[in-house]
Amino acid sequence: MPGETHGFPLVRGSATAAIGSAAPSPTLAVDPLVAERTIFSPDRTHRFTLFRYWGDHEDYACGISMNPSGAAEDVGDPTVDGMARRARECWGVGTYYQLNVMSIRGTYSADLRNAAVVNLRENDEWIRRIAARARIVVVSWGNPGHKSGRGPAVETILREVCDPAKVFCFGKNKNGSPVHPLYQRIDAPLKPYFD
Repeated sequence: MPGETHGFPLVRGSATAAIGSAAPSPTLAVDPLVAERTIFSPDRTHRFTLFRYWGDHEDYACGISMNPSGAAEDVGDPTVDGMARRARECWGVGTYYQLNVMSIRGTYSADLRNAAVVNLRENDEWIRRIAARARIVVVSWGNPGHKSGRGPAVETILREVCDPAKVFCFGKNKNGSPVHPLYQRIDAPLKPYFD
């Protein structure tokens, strides 16, 4: 809701981003913890973490989707807002981190072919760091993330840094990739990802 505090942006809606565009600096006052834990590349064209909280900021879920859209410190997007809502209402954690298999900002995955660099090495380090301490990891990068090779690379990272039993998805596509959350019910049950 507009005016919400505790780590949720004051501006809501669908923030979009052209592929490789720099995220604008926040225009509103941003919760200092959100500003500290939402991490972009220096030029803000790649996003490594997006942070939202409403309770214990050390008890968190993280989602790993395809590539960042327009969400930033002071604005959300439908995927991030829906995942944070699930984390708060259904998963019983106090915080949500959004991560992505590719770090480049861009709303439309079809535009990824126009980007020279879709993932910076720092992204994998942030995935390792955040996933290792998460109570729940929810993967949802879909077919494009799988076909790109980044999904399987992130699977390897997850097997290295966390208990596979805490990695979940909403279901799998025919190729075994985790389905995207956008069209899943808010209360959709989570399923183990690693069989």
